[in-house]
Amino acid sequence: MTNSSSLALDQAKALLNELIEAARTGAVIPARLPGQLEAIQAALDQISASQAETPPAPADRAELLKEQAYFVSHAVHELRTPMTSIRGYADMLASESMGAVNDLQKQFIDTIRANSRRMESLLTDVSDAAKIRGGTLRVQPKMDMFKNIAMHVEKQMRPVAESLNRSLVIDIPPGLPLLNVDSELLTKALCKLVENGLRYSGEDGEVRLSASADGDQLVITVQDNGIGMTPAEISQLGTIYFRSEHEVVRSHKGSGLGIPVVFGIVRLLHGTIEVQSEPDQGTTVTIRLTGMS
Repeated sequence: MTNSSSLALDQAKALLNELIEAARTGAVIPARLPGQLEAIQAALDQISASQAETPPAPADRAELLKEQAYFVSHAVHELRTPMTSIRGYADMLASESMGAVNDLQKQFIDTIRANSRRMESLLTDVSDAAKIRGGTLRVQPKMDMFKNIAMHVEKQMRPVAESLNRSLVIDIPPGLPLLNVDSELLTKALCKLVENGLRYSGEDGEVRLSASADGDQLVITVQDNGIGMTPAEISQLGTIYFRSEHEVVRSHKGSGLGIPVVFGIVRLLHGTIEVQSEPDQGTTVTIRLTGMS
């Protein structure tokens, strides 16, 4: 590792330790967490810039990425405890099990709960992105039917669709190839695609999750009738932190990590992913996985 890379890594570790200590003492709050994580990532980006100038040996780079993934994973583990407490106590207050709350207090509690959920999702994305880059994300395949996976996606995404007044259609026919796949990871990837489609669609927004068989391959399609993308935007998909400049996209808070995580998961599952889209004409994402029959 070069001196500049080593210095940047030490800086990232120092920022991480500071963040963990803040979490332990209660100084971390949801509104500040994104900025603190970005500061850590900026230090990691210095390492990438240094590597671009003087590329390390493949073995050294692999070791560096694994070390990055380790301490980011450690940070996420430490931060989940206070975030879980924040959300748990907020949920308890919202249920009024500890006493009645007035309308203004309820509004504050709802804001805490919403930000806590967003921060928990951000922590998961940061951890997954680091593990994918470091090659440390564990894949645990097992035999499963895609219908079961689609049911999990629907269970998680139906409340999101209802909260946004969007339509979610699940179209899974019988007779699909049996999969030997990490169902949890595939569910996570599909949920991110479905959620994106729901959030970036208009008042008549509809997202359709469907599947079909093509020989021994399972073809999964996530289609929406939302804002669509330009060819330039499509070419940037999978790039960490990339977010469209479209006003609808910018109106929603995001980290730019969700789609890169999707791309990384599909690669780990030995699948392929294709995106077709046009501005104002919606987007179709097609994933192909090899089945067992």
